[in-house]
Amino acid sequence: MISIALAGCATGSGVAPSSAMPALNMAALTVCEPLQSTDFAFTSSADGDGDIYLYQASTATIVKITDNDVQDHWATWSQDGRTLAFHTLRDGNREIYARVLPNGVAVNMSQNEEQDLLPSWSPNGNYVVYYSSRDAPWSGTGPIGGNLYVMRVQGSVVGRIQTDAFVSPSAIAWSLESTTLFYARYGMGKEGIYALDLKTGEEIAMLALEGELPGIASVNPVDGTVDYYVDEEGVVDIYQLSLADGISRKLTPGVGKHFYAAWSPDRSALLVTSAQDESGENYDIRCMAADGSYDVPVINDLSDARSAAWRPGIH
Repeated sequence: MISIALAGCATGSGVAPSSAMPALNMAALTVCEPLQSTDFAFTSSADGDGDIYLYQASTATIVKITDNDVQDHWATWSQDGRTLAFHTLRDGNREIYARVLPNGVAVNMSQNEEQDLLPSWSPNGNYVVYYSSRDAPWSGTGPIGGNLYVMRVQGSVVGRIQTDAFVSPSAIAWSLESTTLFYARYGMGKEGIYALDLKTGEEIAMLALEGELPGIASVNPVDGTVDYYVDEEGVVDIYQLSLADGISRKLTPGVGKHFYAAWSPDRSALLVTSAQDESGENYDIRCMAADGSYDVPVINDLSDARSAAWRPGIH
């Protein structure tokens, strides 16, 4: 049995020197209005390895949530905004951990010797879905292959969702009702965006992207849509797919490479992981208006910031 009722535990994080902290572009706060009222978590390599950080809207400051010499990545929030789940290499392999903020100890939720990664919390707050190589052991090199798994937040690991194994997914998105999962496949002639009905177990091909490298861009898409990115010969943009008519519209501008996005609670803006430098390898976090009226850097130093997640609720 695995529980994440962790409140009241002592914190295990140290305080990083200010020189190791990612830099916030204060000018973005006046342009991107959701930053004035809503926190977000993100990953940064400012101290030399990946750690989870929290932008606090009330003080316009950044605090460090994890402090390890290994990669901590891919933060996802519980629906009350009190708990963060993320994957980490602190046990020598990727595991899903959760921590209640501000003073909880991070606890291993997945507890497996294989690779468990890319957690995504369900909108109803009851489940965390993730990707695992436990039924398709990873050799240690090359893309990680595996299956989708889901665990009950208060209770035991539910287990594998019955889909064919696939290679190196990106984000995993939920429908608003927590009844459907959306994910990308690539390789084996199955490149595209897929949906899995959790009630029937039926997998549906939503969009074929043969020969491309697609990924899910947003874990909390607008109702009735799925956000995805596609790498077309080095040009990476984010699109929004309408589930009703199958039509895609482009969300990102033509400059840079754009991978992951998070919609603000009021749906007025997105925090986007974007590579703007000439190498296309150093990522920053930008705020883009949903109507395309602005595009500003939020975390834009050389710390390789990525995977922002807005915090639900009021704090």
